Amino acid sequence: MKNENEINVEKHIAYWRDEALESWKDVVHNIKGARISLALFSAHLAIEKALKAHVVKKTEKFPPMIHNLVSLANIAGLKLTSQQVDLFSELNPLNIEARYPGIARQRPTKKQAELIVKRTKVALEWLIEEL
Repeated sequence: MKNENEINVEKHIAYWRDEALESWKDVVHNIKGARISLALFSAHLAIEKALKAHVVKKTEKFPPMIHNLVSLANIAGLKLTSQQVDLFSELNPLNIEARYPGIARQRPTKKQAELIVKRTKVALEWLIEEL
């Protein structure tokens, strides 16, 4: 009999990876439409889901229900570059900003958002490749 805490690791990794790629489609769609908050929220979500795939890979358990990207990377045992840490730290408050406009900080301009999206794409591709 299977322990209720045991999961099918490969299935869960595939689930989180596929969800990350679906969220990336939202990034692309929303940035084209100048829906900056939604694009950046989806960028955060894409990275979060890819990191959760790594958490499952490392721990063989369902990932914690947290949204801090640096914390998830640490749980997954990933060795992040300083640029990745900076990006993940920059994305973290954008998760809040999309839900509670005006609370976290000033919203990035479209040009700033496009740069964040480019950097996020590189990080996401790395995370997916490392699975």
